[in-house]
Amino acid sequence: MVSTRSHPREFTEPTSSPSKRSTPAPTSASSTSSSSTTSSHTPKRSAMSSTSGAWSHTPSNLILIWLGASLPLVMWDFSYVFLRPHSMPGGKLQWPLWVPYELYGAVDYNYGWPAWHANNGFTAAQSALNVVETIGYLVYLWIVYTYGVASTAQGSGAPDKGVFGKLAEARTVQGRWAAWAVLIAYGSALMTLSKTVLYWLNEAFSGFDNIKHNDAISLFFYWIVPNGAWLILPAYMTYVFGGEILEGLATATPNGKKDQ
Repeated sequence: MVSTRSHPREFTEPTSSPSKRSTPAPTSASSTSSSSTTSSHTPKRSAMSSTSGAWSHTPSNLILIWLGASLPLVMWDFSYVFLRPHSMPGGKLQWPLWVPYELYGAVDYNYGWPAWHANNGFTAAQSALNVVETIGYLVYLWIVYTYGVASTAQGSGAPDKGVFGKLAEARTVQGRWAAWAVLIAYGSALMTLSKTVLYWLNEAFSGFDNIKHNDAISLFFYWIVPNGAWLILPAYMTYVFGGEILEGLATATPNGKKDQ
């Protein structure tokens, strides 16, 4: 856990000179007004609590919604891969859960019969990484909903205003569990992003061997759009969680507060 400390007072107060009197500094109305204005404004939740110095984490509901939608899809995906050939067309487990993969396997041969007959291990290898990522995200969600409390603070990366402003309201985790949550989420998001980039590069360096048979419309809607989502959202999550880690580390440095 990253925390900040304030310097303690001296053990003995200096004795004032009898010939001099200490005069309290006057309090201006402008400074009182400024303090009142500042306290009424609710900023985005930072990685460091402004009151206790403990690390706090408030994820935006945008990220929570993405995880809620993507995790079931990822589990569906790696289950199909590990159950091949029974989950493939004609297999005893294909209907009804994996029927849509009959179409996708015809678009991306990594998921179809060509890769299976070629004993191509890339598909299963990336699915094994999907399992690790999924476990990381589930642990993150467990921390958020077990140790977090309902909060009206605005989560990192959440929109300030507008139609999606309500999605900023989330839950806040504090202390060591907050640090663990951010670290696990950052590692999982970076892993997802790196693996997806590798998936695209595998096609590029193989001459698009598994997808070049598609027409432009099929390629765009059935391959580029769905696979592109796993580039954009994990990149966004990596940026947000990485920013929280940097903020915490900067605050822990001697000049961290001055540099902000």
